[in-house]
Amino acid sequence: MSYADLRFDLSVLHEKRSELEKNGFLLIEDALPADYCEDIVSFIDRHLDEAGGECELGQLGSMQRIYAAEKYADIVEDFKSKCAQILSSIFSERLAVKWILAMRDRTIALDDDAAREKFVKGRWHYDSWSDQYKIFLFLRDIGPENGPFEFIPGTNGRFKKRLALTRPWWLFNPFTHFLSRKRPYQSISDERIQTIIDSGLPTRPVLAEQGSILIVNPSALLHRAAPLWEGRRYLAVAYF
Repeated sequence: MSYADLRFDLSVLHEKRSELEKNGFLLIEDALPADYCEDIVSFIDRHLDEAGGECELGQLGSMQRIYAAEKYADIVEDFKSKCAQILSSIFSERLAVKWILAMRDRTIALDDDAAREKFVKGRWHYDSWSDQYKIFLFLRDIGPENGPFEFIPGTNGRFKKRLALTRPWWLFNPFTHFLSRKRPYQSISDERIQTIIDSGLPTRPVLAEQGSILIVNPSALLHRAAPLWEGRRYLAVAYF
């Protein structure tokens, strides 16, 4: 079965490599058509609502994640192939995608201030200490209230290394380093993040239209999934 082609020229991506490495992200608008995105949305809804498919819950149950979603839908396998082509074109070497995460976020009832605080806080993080690229496909329009991917430009490169030298406890805990897989950089408190924002590094939410693609190094930028207050958020994410 054939699917829609990418709406941009892969050959020009290599020229964007320095921009991606410098900034930690690259946004490509109108990369795939609406009907392609809607087909993946339909798969997600069927898998979660009709087929009773397995998923992982996060953010108090508001986030539903289908790991290795390519196993369940040919169109997701097609997206996986496209992502391999994208990153391989950027870095001029053959790169393989580990899996595709299909995701649906939905609004939930928050009964009190404690639940609201738990829902909102503790989201900021680096994914890993070493570089790790991901490709996000926005399957529906993302506005400020739809839980956009949000990051702090400038928190990569020298900033991250300086943070490791001046505030190492933000990123590493020597007492639990060999006992736990959880690292401090995987959840940095909102209070600490606010000091970074106050220093002159404002946050940037990615407000994107359906079919846009975000190539990002989430280990190079402090980021979070902002709280979702209305509607639903649908994503397909390639892990390399």
